[in-house]
Amino acid sequence: MTAAGNRFAYLLAATWIPGCIYPSIIHCAESSVPTSAYQDQSQGSPGKNLRPAHPRSDKASVRPMKIKKFVGASMSECLLKVKKELGENAVILDSRKVPRGGPFSFLLNDMVEVIASTEDRHPPPVKERNWSQVGAEPAAPVAPPGVSAAEFALISDDLKGLKDTVQQITDHLKFRQLPSLPAQLEGLHRDLLENGVDDRVAAALTQEITLQLSGPQFEDRSLMQRALYERLGKIMKATVPVTEKGRPRVIALVGPTGVGKTTTLAKMATHPSIYGRKRVALVSADTYRIAAVEQLKTFAAIANIPMDAVYRPADIRRALERFSDRDVILIDTAGRSQNDRGQLNDLGAFMEYAEADEVHLVLSVSTRLEDQLDIIHKFRVANPGRLIFTKLDETTSFGSILNVCYHERKAVSLLTCGQNVPDDVAWPTQTQLVKLAANRGYFRNELLPSIAGTG
Repeated sequence: MTAAGNRFAYLLAATWIPGCIYPSIIHCAESSVPTSAYQDQSQGSPGKNLRPAHPRSDKASVRPMKIKKFVGASMSECLLKVKKELGENAVILDSRKVPRGGPFSFLLNDMVEVIASTEDRHPPPVKERNWSQVGAEPAAPVAPPGVSAAEFALISDDLKGLKDTVQQITDHLKFRQLPSLPAQLEGLHRDLLENGVDDRVAAALTQEITLQLSGPQFEDRSLMQRALYERLGKIMKATVPVTEKGRPRVIALVGPTGVGKTTTLAKMATHPSIYGRKRVALVSADTYRIAAVEQLKTFAAIANIPMDAVYRPADIRRALERFSDRDVILIDTAGRSQNDRGQLNDLGAFMEYAEADEVHLVLSVSTRLEDQLDIIHKFRVANPGRLIFTKLDETTSFGSILNVCYHERKAVSLLTCGQNVPDDVAWPTQTQLVKLAANRGYFRNELLPSIAGTG
């Protein structure tokens, strides 16, 4: 068999997508559906002698999915029943109006039928990274016999792509049919979508609010808005600038090309509300663009800030020792494509020697969600813990910030909206982040005027 044939056969053997189970289960009044996939253990016809495709892992406790039909005089009544029986984590699968029975049913309003489900899944706790082992990476998977390392790498990438595709299909099925919403709540949902919030994220937030409120509360827009803001506050986290006594705070900026890392670093160094009143030093680790190093040197000379340029990972230690008397050391790195593994490995080597206290991943707010999540995944080699969003002045919708925070749960440290140094930058509060996600006009009407020319 050819290499391509080996690869295709390996993919077929390694993946299994469940069949058309969804359309059949949503019509059941109440049932328990095992969540594990099954595959054929025999050599005969499919569907016989089924066994679990993957053994149950102790990393996540999964219970059967419970699906039940609820009927009531109104949507609010049904949602109260869902919340009472299935809890606040229930998911609405389907809703519709159904006629009442009886000889005089034409005189009465239709009933509302809701199908909901719940699945208890407890993921393992996320462990904090041990900085003393910052360079340690997980052991790479070993290629099976008969498959070269290069082929196995391609197979791994394909498997990840298939996994992502299956997840997207699952999310689509989960949120494709929202129940009919009260007018005020539908308005909030529409505002989220118009602000660029991903439809899956907006649907999840809307469903959570329907389970939180009841009855007349759905007529109070201000109450529903407070409920939305409360939920957004649990997702979107802000940070504050930090310095330490006795040693410099080492802060590195990483990210793809063209997102404005160097300009953002210059703003951080000089803006009075960030580090402009501290003793700052700059380190350039941009080994790809000589012009970028010279540009930063020119800026440092004008701003009277000491600077050093390093071209090898080991040289970072020397630069850090040179600036050991400063309050803050800001490290600028070269823009790297998330699809270039060699460049990312180089970045990981620099970060290993830097042992930074903070690593900020810089993203453009106008980058589409799939690419943003891919960038975050690939840049894990640098272990970023915070996010900076740039180019807010180049878009009219800001829901992508919420989309990323919803999926990654990382804190947002900075927002930038222009090329002026030290202006056009804000270290946002949590309230500002929440309003930015929920209200499309908030940036132009309130946030931008508050940060313009504040340097």
